[in-house]
Amino acid sequence: MSYQSEMSDIEEVKSRLDIVETVSGYVPNLRRSGRTWKANCPFHNERTPSFIVDPGRGSWHCFGACATGGDVIAFVQRIEGLGFREALARCAERAGIELRPPSPRERELRDEHQRLLDANEAAALFWQAQLGGPAGAAALAYAEGRGLDEAARREWQIGYAPEGWRALCDHLGARGFGAGELVAAGLAADGDRSPYDRFRGRLVFPIRDERGRLVGFGGRALDPDQPAKYLNTPRTALFDKSAILYGLDRGGPEARREDRLIVVEGYTDVIACRQAGIANVAASMGTALTERQMRLIQRFTPNVVIALDADAAGLAAAERGNEVASGVAAWDLVPSTGQQGISHRPELQDDIRIAPLPAGEDPDSLARSEPARLRELIEAALPAIDHLFAAAAEGAALEDPRARARAVEALAPRVAAIANPIVRAEYVQRLARLGRVNEAFVGRLIQRPTPVLSSREVARAARTAAPPAAAEHPGDAGGPGEALLLRLLLLRPDCREAGLALDPGAFEDGANRRLFEAWRAGGGLDGREDELDDDLAARYAALREAGLTEADAAMPADQLGRRVEQTAAELTRRRLRERVSIEGAAVAHESAEARRAGRPVLDFALRAARGEGALPPDAANEDAELAANLVGLSKRKRELARGEGGTG
Repeated sequence: MSYQSEMSDIEEVKSRLDIVETVSGYVPNLRRSGRTWKANCPFHNERTPSFIVDPGRGSWHCFGACATGGDVIAFVQRIEGLGFREALARCAERAGIELRPPSPRERELRDEHQRLLDANEAAALFWQAQLGGPAGAAALAYAEGRGLDEAARREWQIGYAPEGWRALCDHLGARGFGAGELVAAGLAADGDRSPYDRFRGRLVFPIRDERGRLVGFGGRALDPDQPAKYLNTPRTALFDKSAILYGLDRGGPEARREDRLIVVEGYTDVIACRQAGIANVAASMGTALTERQMRLIQRFTPNVVIALDADAAGLAAAERGNEVASGVAAWDLVPSTGQQGISHRPELQDDIRIAPLPAGEDPDSLARSEPARLRELIEAALPAIDHLFAAAAEGAALEDPRARARAVEALAPRVAAIANPIVRAEYVQRLARLGRVNEAFVGRLIQRPTPVLSSREVARAARTAAPPAAAEHPGDAGGPGEALLLRLLLLRPDCREAGLALDPGAFEDGANRRLFEAWRAGGGLDGREDELDDDLAARYAALREAGLTEADAAMPADQLGRRVEQTAAELTRRRLRERVSIEGAAVAHESAEARRAGRPVLDFALRAARGEGALPPDAANEDAELAANLVGLSKRKRELARGEGGTG
């Protein structure tokens, strides 16, 4: 199937599916607002509606904290926490469309993965039965001693891997699973003569991914002489410990509703917290947060509370978790003036907090003994920067000027990343007191310019990104901004680090987003074209054919990361301008109708903008909503105007 000869499955699904009807199935309060529809965003908590659905364009966008959007498939993918393929299949089923059958290789890989998942499910059932049998008596006593009652054991499918070398292998072999499949699933290890059980004499916790698929196991040693206290499934086609959080399949949707995820350390921490009524929780499984785990969390919420044990290892993991969380959290580029004129400064948008627990306690013990106290500690969690200030003050010999210098240098980038100028000024004062220097010195330190392309150069490069004749080229699908971004990533491997930091939501065209995700997952696409379906292969070829401008092709590697960030930021601003314009037209039409009807909506809006209190009791609901829309639209226009002050 060629790219241009036939409408792809994706485009057919999008053309047949009513985006308003689909979204309203998940967002009951979606209401018409002129030619668009509006509601409170389902992906974060807010008081004023900022979530817009545009049926004419077949797209949605959150103008609030999410600052992202996409098509109907992207909405289903995000609201249900699915992969693209699963979201496409869900939408196709809703639209009554039979998708293109998978290629032989795709079918083979899918069947192989399903066999591994089936083997894991069968292993979990076997181990559950063993825990309730005579061989599992000691393991059962241990589980009950840890507060894992029958309901918890059943809900989390906790089991016991018996002693012996081949109990599981023999059981699953009798049910048709081959030795190679058991090794591939991580259930068995290769031996001199034949594979043997990887988990033996351990309490076993099944580990599911964010979609609820059973992808691996964690085994807790019951004998102190066993070589490892905890043993996990090795890295397999299904399982990578650095990319999974235990309990996220249950805690993720709760985190989306609460707009916050509590990250703990172990399996029993998660189970105990949920038994105590703290449902928005997941575990990093004994390690510090990784970048891949943090990006997974961001599918559900940008707000994280890290609550780990108070021992030295727990504190170190919290520090590392904060470092990673801040490093991959959502950033925004805002205009900033400095000695080199106007440039763009990154500002941290996510909320990363640390909840240090009392010595000798962990989330498991507190959830069982003092659940109210655990909730208080979580609610009192310090912003990560406050935690770092406290750690710097405690851990440094501040009478030594060199130690103070190291502390100030470590904290300065975090202070510079604070978006709110008033809050930033407070931390400038604190940093000055910590370093025993004046605030002017700290101010200069955090505003130290970073060599970047000037905004004029960025604007010039964006204008010349593609020749005019290429406007309808397949390589420009999704708009020239998306196409330029993809070409940079695909054709300049130096961009990879910056590209990995991008949210897939930057690509609102479905095929572009899939191509980006394939590039991100596989370390590039060179030599992997045969893994792409027909549509993606055609899109990839078109992007490569379009190529890069001479300036982008010759740009030094150390400037490419900033080029990617600025291109993504400009793409976001352009979309916001378009959508604010659309919303403005709708609100203007409604306002004109209200004015002709003699309804004082404008007076209400002015009163709300001046902060003069609530609307009169006799104000109609639609008038109050329209007034709020006017105020919100005015605010977004001002923010856009401020943000465009540095675009040259």
